[in-house]
Amino acid sequence: MKLFKQITCAVLTLCLCAGLLLIPSAPVSAATGPSAPKAVDVSYYKNYPMVNDSAISVQLGTNGKNIKNIKTSSKNLKAKVTRLSLSSSSNSGYVGVYAKKTGKYTVSFDVYNAQNKKIKKFTVKVNVTEPTFSNNSPFKSVTFDNKEYDYAKTVYNKNSVKVNVKMNKGYKLKKIEYSTYSKPVAKTNSSYSTTYSNSEITKKVKNGKSIQLGHYGYYYGHDYSYAYGTYSYESYSRDGDIMAPTTVKITYLDKNKNTISTSYTLYRIADDIK
Repeated sequence: MKLFKQITCAVLTLCLCAGLLLIPSAPVSAATGPSAPKAVDVSYYKNYPMVNDSAISVQLGTNGKNIKNIKTSSKNLKAKVTRLSLSSSSNSGYVGVYAKKTGKYTVSFDVYNAQNKKIKKFTVKVNVTEPTFSNNSPFKSVTFDNKEYDYAKTVYNKNSVKVNVKMNKGYKLKKIEYSTYSKPVAKTNSSYSTTYSNSEITKKVKNGKSIQLGHYGYYYGHDYSYAYGTYSYESYSRDGDIMAPTTVKITYLDKNKNTISTSYTLYRIADDIK
């Protein structure tokens, strides 16, 4: 009888072990690595020439937290991180570019993790195409520092330029205004949330006088951190432009006495936000 009980226990133990082996294991999410396109095309637009703030989209993957060591193949191409979005669910960013000339370039950069360790290097080909030009018949000329406005040459290194508008016959100039972005400021919304943003400032200028070019592009950032018990959630995002625009708005009367406005945009490479 004692032997029978021992045999029975041994059989039950073997069955239990076999059953445990047959139980399916819980699925484990695979870690994703950083990725970026091998090549991008940058097109030109009338009021946004030679610049693309979202030129290169970078998926940072599970462990990627930052984009560093950005280099270009030519002094005629500038590149910088324009957007960075980090959260508990996904991480991504953008590298914006500005080209002084059309042509074929390359941009290289590294992706780093939270421990500031490089985890992957990327090299992206950038093809910059020709702009499209446009004429504005109401104006005999629109000059900035005595040079005709050219949609392909609107980037300045100086702080101010003189605006001069000459109207064609039958048109009357009413006013000239210009708009720039202010320096971003931080705003604490709650103990969990802080935002960083700026706004447009518009001023009037007399014909033939100088305007101060903007130093900042559009900018928005948001930090969020929440923890309760064992639950926690964090997110970090920055959204900014590589160029600082100055939009010059010219308002005039046409031959039928209708009030019409036309805008021209000048650029500087935006100051870094510190």
